[in-house]
Amino acid sequence: MSAAKATTHHPWFFTTSSLGLVALASCVLLAASGSAQNLDSGPTYAVEALREDFALLRGALEEAHAGLYRYSTKADIDRMFAAAEGRLSEPMTELAFLRVVAPVVAGINDGHTGTGPSTALSAHLDTLPILLPFTLRFVDERAYLFQDLSDAPGIPLGGELTNLNGMAMSDVVAQMLPFISSDGRIRTAKFRRGLERPTTFGRLYTIVFGVTTEFTLSYRQTPSDAPTTVTVPGVTSAQLQARLGERYPQEAAAQGRPPIELTWVDDVPVLSVRTFNGGTYGQAGIDYPRFLQETFAELEARGSSSLVIDVRGNGGGTDPYGMLLAAHLLDRPFEYYRALEINAPRFSFLDYTNQPEWAMADSSVRRNERGVYDVLGHPNLGIKQPVEPVFGGAVIILIDGGSFSATGEFTSVVHHLGRATFVGEEGAAGYYGNTSGAGVLLTLPQTGLRIRIPFMRYSCAVSGYEPADRGLVPEHEVIPTIEDLLAERDPALDVALELARR
Repeated sequence: MSAAKATTHHPWFFTTSSLGLVALASCVLLAASGSAQNLDSGPTYAVEALREDFALLRGALEEAHAGLYRYSTKADIDRMFAAAEGRLSEPMTELAFLRVVAPVVAGINDGHTGTGPSTALSAHLDTLPILLPFTLRFVDERAYLFQDLSDAPGIPLGGELTNLNGMAMSDVVAQMLPFISSDGRIRTAKFRRGLERPTTFGRLYTIVFGVTTEFTLSYRQTPSDAPTTVTVPGVTSAQLQARLGERYPQEAAAQGRPPIELTWVDDVPVLSVRTFNGGTYGQAGIDYPRFLQETFAELEARGSSSLVIDVRGNGGGTDPYGMLLAAHLLDRPFEYYRALEINAPRFSFLDYTNQPEWAMADSSVRRNERGVYDVLGHPNLGIKQPVEPVFGGAVIILIDGGSFSATGEFTSVVHHLGRATFVGEEGAAGYYGNTSGAGVLLTLPQTGLRIRIPFMRYSCAVSGYEPADRGLVPEHEVIPTIEDLLAERDPALDVALELARR
């Protein structure tokens, strides 16, 4: 069993975090203005084929997804499945079927679970100029123009996007959010890990509203301004990436930063942990455990009384890496995982996945009193010991809607044990754990839709946090304005540094 979670963001996964919003999928055929190609007029699949695929999907989720009923009752999930199946009453294109399936898969409310088009449709979409030629930033869930990737740059940035292709932007967002995954009912993740990524936004817009190759935007620089309206052609994925590199080279520079880094802001140490992915550390030539040893030895030698740890945008990675960081902050034995469970050591549908031979050794699992299986031998199970050098000063941790998966495990445990003060915005990870680890990519045989299904239910050794379907909300919530973002100011870091200096 690998100790690394699957944390790569796949832009063709569009899911939802609300059972109540499944009905919005029926509204996605609203006409989008601009030049459009209607993929719904293409080849269709017979009702029998659609129902066969849906039955396989439902059976696989019920058999293997250990977190299927984490945030909703079985009765609620059953009603969601039944409602979707009832809509399969006439032949559909792949895109129309995707509009039915994606919100259902997302209704599980698990950020590691998602669905997307077949490989053929995905490749076809990449060739079409369907992407909005701007990156957006959302402040208080309002969209602002952040980067101009259009063929005639010159539109002032920082304006609020109020209308897109004849629809109020608030309504556009309301119809897109149900297709974006998040743990529980966390909304910050939907924006940071979803709508703020230009390729993801464009793909999702296509799936929800149809293929659109021209965009009419209305924006205003201040709330009192009259909107300005412009029309711009869409761009392909290749064009978008090329223009990002040409016009915003700092993006590439940021991607080239080391996965972990200790810097000093005057007298305050700031440890930036940008990922817990062991493969990334290997590629960078960094020994993660040794780096932590040397970092905390340096803090001890310099007599540091406080430490800022920045895990914003850290999508997780290798499970023990989060636990090891916690072990350098805690001065007594602690529990990290309360349980790690899987429904069964093997499953019946694997012939339709990318891992048809997947199985767990009988010696690595043990059936428990709940009728599922405990996963044995994971390094994060059991009582963990502090790791020297242990930092004894004040700890301030920065989090945001990109702090996900193994990062959420780290922050939940450290928060539960009262070891740190948190600054930023609600994290992307469910406070009590997630479903991730081992898993497969299921391909439905008739339509080719693909569904990522994780197998293992992670339960952190935490308690007493409400609401149970949300992420960690910092004691000091700090949300940058669009002016901050454009000027590259970091008010959350400023607050963290001030707390550290106190």
